[in-house]
Amino acid sequence: MKEIIEKLEYFGISKNAARAYCALLKMNPATGYEVSVNAEIPRSAVYNVLNKLESKGLVSGVGNKPKKYIPLPPSSLLEQFDHVHQESLGDLKTSLENMDLDDEAFDFWHIHGYKNLIFNLKETITNARGKLFISAWQREIKKLEIELDKAQERGVELTLFSFCRINKQYGETISYNLDENDLRKIWAPKVIMVADHTTTIMGSAKNNESSRAIKTQNEAITEIATNHIVLDITLASNRLDINTDSVVKRILKKPDIDLDRLLNI
Repeated sequence: MKEIIEKLEYFGISKNAARAYCALLKMNPATGYEVSVNAEIPRSAVYNVLNKLESKGLVSGVGNKPKKYIPLPPSSLLEQFDHVHQESLGDLKTSLENMDLDDEAFDFWHIHGYKNLIFNLKETITNARGKLFISAWQREIKKLEIELDKAQERGVELTLFSFCRINKQYGETISYNLDENDLRKIWAPKVIMVADHTTTIMGSAKNNESSRAIKTQNEAITEIATNHIVLDITLASNRLDINTDSVVKRILKKPDIDLDRLLNI
């Protein structure tokens, strides 16, 4: 019951109104007095609550002396919420599209909290069409499995680097295979993701609301993030004695450039 009330509040229904609606679902038709008792709403307030529910079409009043109330069936309630919010979203979309906005003002999107970080990572993976580069720890990779599987299925080229042991390989995966719990004693988890050389997410991956990250389409930041992943993979190739030339080339925006020749190696 508590969870239902919280969800109804999310959709703009007051706590007392949500309690009254839930009470009516359990027993109807019911008088205002009965709703007051069952929903634990003061009698002085219950009729005002029921009138508001009635004006929104969430309950119907029948008869009089005493008037009794019947709730809108749950299926109809959900349908009504869906219709109202789709209509509101459509109006909002139109209004925002008609605004004269400076795109540069949205160059950096600050991501607050771990849940928002995971949401944005999933969204970026879902929108990726060509290439996806990720530097992350096992915990975050695990949370992104469904989206990564789908990206791989639609042909997105995946490149993954991690200091941790990764339980599931994606595309080209380079890892030091270190124990994640041991690593946490030394470093705080971080994540870098670059999608299609255009969108970058980077920052803290601490599992709390104080963690901070950014999401951007700034070209310079995206290049820095990409080069950071390339450097980590290159260092891993030296330390692990593996050849990562083909992996690095698939990350570079201009893979035809011979880095060894430029460095006179």
